[in-house]
Amino acid sequence: MDDAKVYQELRFELIRLATALVGPSESEDVVSTVVARVLEKPGGLVGLDDPRPYLVKSVINEARSMLRTRRRWSSHQYVAELDSPVIDYRDELVDFVRRLPLQQRAATFLVYWEGHTPTSAAELMGCRPATVRRYLHLARKKLKDAVHE
Repeated sequence: MDDAKVYQELRFELIRLATALVGPSESEDVVSTVVARVLEKPGGLVGLDDPRPYLVKSVINEARSMLRTRRRWSSHQYVAELDSPVIDYRDELVDFVRRLPLQQRAATFLVYWEGHTPTSAAELMGCRPATVRRYLHLARKKLKDAVHE
């Protein structure tokens, strides 16, 4: 398998993850930066033992770096129109998830949106399953606290 095939196989998964971490306007920049760095190395994507966990962890790290250096992340306020009889809380839930710390956001995305188990998410994130379970616990606690406010 060559670099192009590996990239095509993982591209959309990586973009979805990056979108969950930095938003849609920055997601492709994150993925392209990661892939460009890997392709500069001898062996490229094919030279990696297992490219998926390496690329997922690299996307998480690049997202962290982007958020830290650009400081562009701002919370969005979703205000329901007064005339609207139905309030859609999905936007508020997505907004809440976007405001979680990066590792909690990554764990939440991989487990609840992508359907990974905490064990497989831990492999992708490069940490222990207990760490992923802790991130999920903290995220659920923050959501519970936000709902009670």
